[in-house]
Amino acid sequence: MAESVSNPTRNLPAEILQSIVGERHLLQLLRAALERQRAGVAGGDTAAIELASQAVASAALTLDAARRRREELMNVVSHGTPIRLDALEAYTGNIPGLAEARAALRNEAESVVADLSLTQDVLQGAMRAGNAYLQSLFASVAEASNSYSGPLATSGASASGGYLVNRTA
Repeated sequence: MAESVSNPTRNLPAEILQSIVGERHLLQLLRAALERQRAGVAGGDTAAIELASQAVASAALTLDAARRRREELMNVVSHGTPIRLDALEAYTGNIPGLAEARAALRNEAESVVADLSLTQDVLQGAMRAGNAYLQSLFASVAEASNSYSGPLATSGASASGGYLVNRTA
């Protein structure tokens, strides 16, 4: 039925169910990291943003590994045929708790997508605000440098010549 040929005591449906629960937990960790990242942006806390960004990257990598493990388990159950999670019971029979775990995983994944979109908007807004600040900062510097031509023109000195200010330097 659903047991591996190489290890008859292995309960693959239970392992897949555990994998689904683990993926959901990783998605919850990812959502928490995204929330910390947004809070760091809101508070202007670069250290919190950096830590949260590292947690997001770690959760994403671990989540990818967990998804691949679940897919490998499902391939064993289906004898190498790629199947979707909602088709698993066609190969294993009824797995108690699978429908609930699958629905919870889907709901959590949808929440992560919404959180990712919100975080992306927050980060893009922060970048736009930072760019606008830098542009205004450098624009004021550029305007100040234009004043150097003023005293030269009024004093009658040539703009191509220069003044030696400190002869000992």
